[in-house]
Amino acid sequence: MEKQRKRSSTNVFSVISLVLGLVAVTTTAVYLVYRFLSDKAYHDKWKDYDDCGLA
Repeated sequence: MEKQRKRSSTNVFSVISLVLGLVAVTTTAVYLVYRFLSDKAYHDKWKDYDDCGLA
């Protein structure tokens, strides 16, 4: 009984660790895509002003 309880709690912690790791990787990927698209939009917005000296 005690071995089964330890094995069960170990499985729960493994699943929780796996889920938290996947959430961290997904969040990082979403942030990087957002940052890339945001920077691209910013540069596209101001590219017409490169020649006038304001940039």
